[in-house]
Amino acid sequence: MSALLEVKNLKTYFVSKKRVVPAVDGVDITIRKGETVGLVGESGCGKSMTSLSIIGLVPSPGGKIVDGQILLDGVNLVDLSENNMCKVRGRDIAMIFQEPMTSLNPVLTVGEQIIEVIMYHLQLNRSDATQKAINLLKMVGFPRADKIIKEYPHRLSGGMRQRVMIAMAMSCNPKLLIADEPTTALDVTIQAQVLELMKELSRKFETSILLVTHDLGVVSELAERVIVMYAGQVVEEALVDDIFDKPYHPYTEGLIDSVPLIEGAITRLNSIPGNVPSPEEMPKGCRFAPRCRVAFDRCYSEEPTLQSISTSRFVRCFLYEEGEVNGCSRL
Repeated sequence: MSALLEVKNLKTYFVSKKRVVPAVDGVDITIRKGETVGLVGESGCGKSMTSLSIIGLVPSPGGKIVDGQILLDGVNLVDLSENNMCKVRGRDIAMIFQEPMTSLNPVLTVGEQIIEVIMYHLQLNRSDATQKAINLLKMVGFPRADKIIKEYPHRLSGGMRQRVMIAMAMSCNPKLLIADEPTTALDVTIQAQVLELMKELSRKFETSILLVTHDLGVVSELAERVIVMYAGQVVEEALVDDIFDKPYHPYTEGLIDSVPLIEGAITRLNSIPGNVPSPEEMPKGCRFAPRCRVAFDRCYSEEPTLQSISTSRFVRCFLYEEGEVNGCSRL
């Protein structure tokens, strides 16, 4: 299967007169056509900034892509002007943002917001765009789409607003859909409905999905491959079944162990000690070393590289270099 998106050595920094803060520091991501890839990690690991870099919405002033390529069907998005990027954004790449209430315009009806996207990218007249918007709302599960189209965002529930965001994102049949925490703040029932809807739309339109989340349950439900980020870098990449069966990086192991179990005796929840380091104060050597229970001397002085363990597995850890211990204690 050919690659739709190739992110190569992406570096997104926040630059001021006094300092340079690396939010994303050398990230590589490949997504094939029709594939769903999960991008996971704690808050502050650089997941959302990576997704905003891909869609060309790095916060400004200050934020800037300083190195790397973002290739969509072979076209480097980093080199595009803002005018050309506007034509890509919404049509070829769409995004479901983390909080729909702050992403939807409160003074426009949901219909007006969807119609605007359709008219801009598909060049339809208002009547045809309105009918397409109604069909999109029906597709995402609104039985009274002709009525909902006239409602304002504040009159809809969280789950309904998220469905509107999905309808808007899918309005132009994008090649890539970036979903940034699409089920945050939704109850369990609505979460399941939203995930099923995304799977159905991916199958129907062969849309690739980059699922940005900290919820490993969502990843196991939707993704085919998982990329784990920590402190602005990719620390592990693997097929979803492989990473849950046998996590290689100690950080990935810690994330999976911290998920509460619903079977067996109730025990104390595991957690990873410490916090994600600030981008302004990265530790020397391996960025995870201060929190790692299997770190050794080399981890505190040298920075590991992302190594290929197999054709589908990569890990950034000295434990997998020849001559060192063969993995962490779980192996």
